[in-house]
Amino acid sequence: MGFSYRKSFKAGPFRVTASKSGISYSAGVKGVRVTKRANGRVQTTISAPGTGLRYTASTTSSGKRQSLAAPATAVNAAVTDTSAADRRARRKRRPGAWYFAIVLLSAGLFSAIPFAHAAARLRRKDLRLRVGAYAAVAIVLAVLSSITPQDAHGNPVGAAGHALSTIVAVLALAVMATACFQLVPLRREVYGLEAGPTPPTHPAAADPVVAAHLAARARRDEARALAQSDPVLAHDLRIGRPDLPREYEDGGLIDLNSAPAHAIAAACSIEPSLAERIVAVRQELGSFGSLDEVFVFAEVEQGTAARIRDYALLLPR
Repeated sequence: MGFSYRKSFKAGPFRVTASKSGISYSAGVKGVRVTKRANGRVQTTISAPGTGLRYTASTTSSGKRQSLAAPATAVNAAVTDTSAADRRARRKRRPGAWYFAIVLLSAGLFSAIPFAHAAARLRRKDLRLRVGAYAAVAIVLAVLSSITPQDAHGNPVGAAGHALSTIVAVLALAVMATACFQLVPLRREVYGLEAGPTPPTHPAAADPVVAAHLAARARRDEARALAQSDPVLAHDLRIGRPDLPREYEDGGLIDLNSAPAHAIAAACSIEPSLAERIVAVRQELGSFGSLDEVFVFAEVEQGTAARIRDYALLLPR
């Protein structure tokens, strides 16, 4: 009969277990838990208490797999090295994958972290609000887990215990699904995964004034793409409305479907009379469907039209 030892320490959703084989860690709430065992195995368990439904995924570190494997021949070693190089290359092609890993491995508790990183990179107010929302949900999960009645083995007790543990599990799954869905486009934006080939350098880009104008033009193109893909977000960020208080920098765009005449004149560097004519035509038509409508109905000259086109934006009303 050999010597054995096992002792667990619990603090909220976190648990540390010391045993003869080493120290293991786990984090989660009732129904959702991620455990890193002393042998290096990482196990994720998702269940709906009281229903009998359970999903378990288990992985081991590459070092543990190699220690358990039989001695490799020279050929096998070469294949292993090649596979490791392929894995490193795939990780380089998938920047930002840690966004999803931290959400899933923490059972949604640390979902605020990738949003905080994105908010710091993109400097957007809406992302800071999401950070607060996910942090608040994590607190709710921890509180619900702590007040769930349970026995000495950590299993829910009574009708109230099973009800609370089911609520926690469903809420955790909803948080993970929502966070991952929102992080898909956000990861692309943060890491520039949709960016095309680098455009050729402008001959006069070394001049700081020219460089500033080119940067503003690139910013306008980026804001136009955002407005086209998500008009509601564009309205919330007040893209094309320099006359209103805002935090998002759109490079000087002006929304001809909503901006007042003085803002249109200032943004496009045109005469106030022309800007007022554009607003008058807009009121008659209700809104512009294309820039060609603006130029035709407002009788804009060709040279002025080119200048307006560089700054104009048409958001649906």
